[in-house]
Amino acid sequence: MTAPAPISSNLYYAQFAGATFVLQAEGEVVENAETAAATLEGIRELIEHGIRVVLVFGKGRDFEQLLRIAFAAREHPETNRLIIPEGALGRLQEERARISDLLARICRDRGLPSAVLPPSAVAAERRIAHESTGIVTGIDLAAIRAILDAGKLAIVGFGGEDPRRHFLHVPSVSLAADVAVGLAAEKLLLLTHGGGIFVPGRKGGREQLSFADFEELLCLLQKTDAHGRCVLSGAIVPKVHASIRAVAGGVSQVHIVSYAHLLDEILTRTGVGTMIERHQSHHVDYAHPEDLDEVERLHAESQRYATARGTPCVKPRSREELRRLLAQTLLLRHRQVTLGKLHATELPLAADTLLIGGFVIAENHQDSQQGQLLLSEALSRFRQQGYARAAAITASRRAKRLFERNGQVAADGPWQARLLAESLERYDSDERGEVRLFEFPL
Repeated sequence: MTAPAPISSNLYYAQFAGATFVLQAEGEVVENAETAAATLEGIRELIEHGIRVVLVFGKGRDFEQLLRIAFAAREHPETNRLIIPEGALGRLQEERARISDLLARICRDRGLPSAVLPPSAVAAERRIAHESTGIVTGIDLAAIRAILDAGKLAIVGFGGEDPRRHFLHVPSVSLAADVAVGLAAEKLLLLTHGGGIFVPGRKGGREQLSFADFEELLCLLQKTDAHGRCVLSGAIVPKVHASIRAVAGGVSQVHIVSYAHLLDEILTRTGVGTMIERHQSHHVDYAHPEDLDEVERLHAESQRYATARGTPCVKPRSREELRRLLAQTLLLRHRQVTLGKLHATELPLAADTLLIGGFVIAENHQDSQQGQLLLSEALSRFRQQGYARAAAITASRRAKRLFERNGQVAADGPWQARLLAESLERYDSDERGEVRLFEFPL
């Protein structure tokens, strides 16, 4: 499988010029001036290419810890929202003002046009059983649009005011979702320290969920592990809630991504965090004759990834060979963009067995699940077609990790030995030990 490569940024910017992106940032972004400056530089890149940006900022982790220690702030056991006692509101307002000043100063120093909206731009009311934590009842969208129309970054802070003009705590994550829905934003980006959503792996550990839709997130919120613990817990839960609200409200895409990889997420086809859409837009289906150019492009791209001795990890094939394999080639697509392919041919050496070849995932990332999606769907189809097993041969470390999660190293047997021997012929003798044959019982 191939390594990540960004799509043309010019094509990306042309696609989204005039669209609105809402970014939510907290933690280190508001605690560390260098991180804040780096994030604002990424935002500048978007604005300079015609994308309208709203930044909704939250609190830092150290400050939140202070609230817990000094004011007995705590999470609500059901909503996971931070319960803020009345006595902490003054300190919250001071922190909001500090962050506003920090962001405004960095923007001013770097020549990034911006405007900070006051707390009164967000109308709020107290939420029952949450003390001084409120929920949004209205947003001054006209004021935000006026800033965006002027080509400036609109900065909105956590919190809001009730009808008596009293300040209330409104979490930035939920506020960002409301702003994104109100502005009919194309994207909502929730910036985190660690990246996207992580779920239990099939063989232990945790894996990043690269994409999800509305229904999958609802299921994940209820899912528990073997010990009865919720699969999703802690700080990610409010972000999942906000993601569901955003896509339900019409936001096309939500990205949960590390603040260190803001542009990596949105300037690649598949991104590096977790991308969420209302309806799953990934599709796997068999190739058609008109797909040959795209198949050939993917295959040619795969030839750049080779062993230390220069042997391509994916067997080289001519255009004519790829043409003959089209009817047996499965393609993974997302929004009409072809992301991956593989083909499967019957093994005359073993009855009811398919050999997977030409497995390529384009412009992707090592920990993404695009390869997992394509392989899982392929194995499911082979099972429905009545095959007993599938096999695959690779020297690629990344492919071996994927195949180990879904299958097993093939047993010693006559057809396995012959197939492996034939495959080893294109490798140098000192690299043949890296080649593995895998079986996938169906």
